[in-house]
Amino acid sequence: MDPYTIPAPDPDEDTTFRTQDWNDHGREPIIILEDGWTAIEEEAFMDATELLMIRIPASVLDIRMNAFKGATNLHQVDFVEDSLLEFIREGAFDSAISLERIHIPAAVTHIGHGAFNGAMGLEQVTFEQGSQLVMFGFQAFYGAISLASIRIPASVTTIGHEAFRNASSLVEVVFEEGSILDFIGDAVFRDATALQRIRIPAGVTEIGDGVFQNATSLERINIPSSVTYIGRHAFYNATSLGEVIFEPGSRLEMIREGAFMDATSLQTIQIPASVIDIRDLAFNNTPRLREITFEQNSQIGYIGINFTFSRSGLTKVVIGESALNRLNIHRQAHNVPPLRFGENNYFYGKSNVKIVSRTQQINTLAMLARKPEYKNRGVVGRFQETFLGKPKIITRKALPPEMATEVGRYLMPAGVEPKSPAVLAARAAAAANARAGGAHKPRTRKQGIRRTGRKASSKLRMQKRKSKRRRTMKRK
Repeated sequence: MDPYTIPAPDPDEDTTFRTQDWNDHGREPIIILEDGWTAIEEEAFMDATELLMIRIPASVLDIRMNAFKGATNLHQVDFVEDSLLEFIREGAFDSAISLERIHIPAAVTHIGHGAFNGAMGLEQVTFEQGSQLVMFGFQAFYGAISLASIRIPASVTTIGHEAFRNASSLVEVVFEEGSILDFIGDAVFRDATALQRIRIPAGVTEIGDGVFQNATSLERINIPSSVTYIGRHAFYNATSLGEVIFEPGSRLEMIREGAFMDATSLQTIQIPASVIDIRDLAFNNTPRLREITFEQNSQIGYIGINFTFSRSGLTKVVIGESALNRLNIHRQAHNVPPLRFGENNYFYGKSNVKIVSRTQQINTLAMLARKPEYKNRGVVGRFQETFLGKPKIITRKALPPEMATEVGRYLMPAGVEPKSPAVLAARAAAAANARAGGAHKPRTRKQGIRRTGRKASSKLRMQKRKSKRRRTMKRK
């Protein structure tokens, strides 16, 4: 089928292409618009099921609202080289289910709300080199279920709410080097169940509500230091997410309700020092999460009382003393028992949690570095080592003392020296005594003297009897 060329209007005529212009040329299914048209009017090809292909001239600046909405058989849209197109408006290609690929001209600055919403056959979206795109609108590519990857131009500053929601075949999102993106809206990649690779650009300040909700193939995420807020259900049901890395110098302040709820593969997480607030259910139902560490000088002051770590696998929390004290102030205000260093804490919905001070954790690492590690050879091996003098098999050599000390110094904050286990044990005992309310000094025993009450009184009675017997014999 040959294409049909629709000539441009005279300079003194209206240069906006309308439905009537197409009707006047027999509603041909394959059309070429001559250079001279400057816009495609609202709903110009709306529900035009007979339209198959169109070539848009460089002179067109604006594709207006719903221009090709419901053109269900439109499978090819070509833009002439050096296109001046600036705007693809709201719903421009909404439900164009046969459209397979589109190449966005460099001059386009805005892709409007729902511009390619429901374009289920869209497999490829590319941007001309030097793209000036600034914004993806609300639901811009919602339901683009055939789209496998996309490269976001560096010029983009805003990705609107639900822009790629339910793009269920989307595996990779790449942001061009030098990206100036600063806003990712709510639910942008929600239900993108195939998404595996994405690196959020430095400069993004918020990760909105439900951004990666149900992104069940996502295994790792790097949170840039610029992010201050992680929204509600941001990673809810991201069931493959095993690693969350906060970049050094993180400015994150808040983790909202259910942010990592049902992230069933998450094993450990280190909370940046800047975090002040962790809300209810943030880590609920994370059965593989065994350990959580609050960075040195943590500013945490609030963790949601209601089931924040309920149904998690949490067994160990590493936190500084001042941070723990701030949490206890809030707990006291809500008549909740305080947290203590040691075993058997009920930590925001999770029981039997061991709380370890950061100093103790660091000293443990330093002390372990001083000891070699041996292979476990079972009962027979231990018998041979003990009675036959067979040497142990070393699997890891101990570090030299000076190097082990340097390990401790490197891990400790400035001005603090690593302490021996004996010093740490004494401090722990003193702290426990203070918490118990005991101001008296513990009783001490002198070596060689047994002060058992019953035996001491029995010995005294025997001495009295002997003394009485001697006096009686003297009288006789």
